[in-house]
Amino acid sequence: MAETDLCFYMNFIFLNSADMLKEKMGGFLGGMAAKAINADDKVSGKVAEQLTEAIPAATAEMGLKIEAKTVYRVGALCTVKFTIDGADPVALVTKAKGDEAGSAMTDIIEAMGVLGVEGGAKSIEDKMLPKVKAGLMEKLAESIPAKMEEAGLKVKAIAKEPSEQAEWFYTTLEGMSS
Repeated sequence: MAETDLCFYMNFIFLNSADMLKEKMGGFLGGMAAKAINADDKVSGKVAEQLTEAIPAATAEMGLKIEAKTVYRVGALCTVKFTIDGADPVALVTKAKGDEAGSAMTDIIEAMGVLGVEGGAKSIEDKMLPKVKAGLMEKLAESIPAKMEEAGLKVKAIAKEPSEQAEWFYTTLEGMSS
């Protein structure tokens, strides 16, 4: 499986960084401070740092090893590349479907070993990961903006496959500069 098969991009556009900062700091001085420190850049930097640490930690608890790297961050636009590096099929199934399903998955993997099925757990993992990636892309695009809105930050999150990223990215940059 090629690396691009298991990676995707999360693009974040911060919609109200300056307003949020202005509100927290208060009135006219808050507005001046937001402009002086480039609120979009400060907020996107902080959020990118938190996401690249929190998401791999959270997915690890589910049995999914993921790498996150900020690949672009200027002003209100931030792009994070996520690459799935592997998974524990039993942990994933247990988390998604419960203990009984996890136990069944353990039995399947053990049976594959006894029967000498080549690839065993790795072939199961290879079949699961594209589905896990698709679900993760959808879930992150929905849950991250909702979580940030709770903190008063409005953000648009767009998940893209590597084959779609360049066109989306350059079209968005062009739209933001005009």
